[in-house]
Amino acid sequence: MATNDHVLFHIDEGVGVVTMNRPERLNAVNWDMGLRLVELFREIRFNDEVRVLVLTGAGRGFCAGGDAEWLSGSGDRPLPGLSDKSRVLPRYQRKTPAGPFAEFARTIIEADKPVIAAISGPAMGAGLAFALACDRRIGDSKARMCAAMVRLGFSPDCGITWLLPRVTNLSTALMMVETGKILEAEEAHRVGLLDELLPEGQALEAAMRYAKELAKGPSVAIDLARRCIYKSLTATFDEMLDYEGVAGTMSADTHDAREGTSAFVEKRKPVFKGH
Repeated sequence: MATNDHVLFHIDEGVGVVTMNRPERLNAVNWDMGLRLVELFREIRFNDEVRVLVLTGAGRGFCAGGDAEWLSGSGDRPLPGLSDKSRVLPRYQRKTPAGPFAEFARTIIEADKPVIAAISGPAMGAGLAFALACDRRIGDSKARMCAAMVRLGFSPDCGITWLLPRVTNLSTALMMVETGKILEAEEAHRVGLLDELLPEGQALEAAMRYAKELAKGPSVAIDLARRCIYKSLTATFDEMLDYEGVAGTMSADTHDAREGTSAFVEKRKPVFKGH
């Protein structure tokens, strides 16, 4: 797998655990770390050993957002509008100014398998976008969430304006991107940014417990169901009936569908194999 010291990865009972590992910077993302995260998630998509993903951060934070050196325009990688080097942007960055920072949020959704965020400490800026792109967010009492871009004079990026109103609500989304207010754990839970709130230090354990239960399930059906939910965000009801029909036919041709129906008839617990 494509990892480095700033991105850690291991597999535990079908759950791939991805750890952003710059604890001295509260896991702020620099360019190389962003590239590694994108590459790793793309590889994991086609790794059938991994059925569910857990995304977390090392130390006292989930992810504090973009690295301050890059945001200042003083690093090796240009930031459009702030760096003298922006006139020589690589072709890739001209099409995606935020580079792998924004691309990683897209890649989380495109992983085509459930992704669970385990959050302790700050999830801010790009880090908030990464958390919002996950299927579920499990946090502890130290979690803090903020659309921090406006605090630095930037408009939101990394998909936050698409994700926020869908995860929380329109007025909360507008308040967050307009003020840059930091939401402490309890308020983040109240407005729906955190799906579960645990005592300090218990977020990763709870996320792993949930992920392992999913990993024991009929993975093809689960992944297709996830696709259907995302498809429904831009589809009509009639389109979704057709899409669900296709997904149902696809999942029917699996060991797990045969096992599930047999177990139901025989009044026993199914034993799914993920294929």
